[in-house]
Amino acid sequence: MFLTLTSRRSLLRAGLMLIPVFIVLWYFPYISNGIRLATTLVFGLLLAGALALVWKWPLFRWTLIAVYAGGAIFLLLPSPLPPNRTALRTSYVESMQAYTGCRYYWGGEGWFGIDCSGLMRKGLEDALAKQGFATGNPAMVRESLALYEIDATARALGEGYGGRTETVTTCRSLNTLDHALLQPGDLAVTDSGLHVMAYLGDKRWIGADPGEGRVTVFTIPEEKSGWFHTPMKIVRWKILQDAPRR
Repeated sequence: MFLTLTSRRSLLRAGLMLIPVFIVLWYFPYISNGIRLATTLVFGLLLAGALALVWKWPLFRWTLIAVYAGGAIFLLLPSPLPPNRTALRTSYVESMQAYTGCRYYWGGEGWFGIDCSGLMRKGLEDALAKQGFATGNPAMVRESLALYEIDATARALGEGYGGRTETVTTCRSLNTLDHALLQPGDLAVTDSGLHVMAYLGDKRWIGADPGEGRVTVFTIPEEKSGWFHTPMKIVRWKILQDAPRR
């Protein structure tokens, strides 16, 4: 797999061109299945290109192979669900709050634009990756990657999202809801399935609000926003549900 000097230069130039492409794809406001696939392919090409560039030098070659293999082995290791659900809920709430003020963008999932369901999923994706690497739990990292790959609308989150959420209760409005029933990280989905928000605790809710045009935190009672005067279904991420006591 030895490359000539000319070939290495061409590969390096290609890699330097692919890096900005990857950055644009990763931070592009609108996320679709096509963009996810393109992002994954470009990332794979960058990894393969890096290995090809250093293949001539055994030390760099085997170091990079060891890094790749170590990452793959880590992701494949069996592991239980997170034992500390409280820490994961806290991280989830903090991850969503980090997007406060970001502009509303339909189909968005990042700093340059995010929509209501994108905020719910991206917040958990960030929290799972952070907690998974911090605690050495590959199952959490795998679930973070799965959330990136599997899109979800507000309606889908309210209807189980492939077994990832479950119904807690329903209410005529969030202003009249008994908040003692909730845990931080619970989701409120409108009966219409058009909008979803998340509970932060202390009667505060966060959402990527199309009316406000940005990610906003609301406090109960909220009189101005119509989302707080409409029937809601409250659902909970199963991965955030406390494990039953034995």
